[in-house]
Amino acid sequence: MNKPTFQIVTTNGQALTEGYAQAGTFSDLGGEAPVLESYKHDGDYLELHYTGGYRQLIPEHRIDHIAYI
Repeated sequence: MNKPTFQIVTTNGQALTEGYAQAGTFSDLGGEAPVLESYKHDGDYLELHYTGGYRQLIPEHRIDHIAYI
């Protein structure tokens, strides 16, 4: 696996790291958990893109910081 290039940390302390599956993020989908590939700003949200075409929207006010590794 390649080294991650970014990590998103939310205001509740959750760390979302590129290249890793996020425990509990897609718990109801069954099978393997999708892996975080990229993100983009979408208005008042941060849109996270995962393998398998899944996406997750997080309100910007819930983002503490984004670290570039």
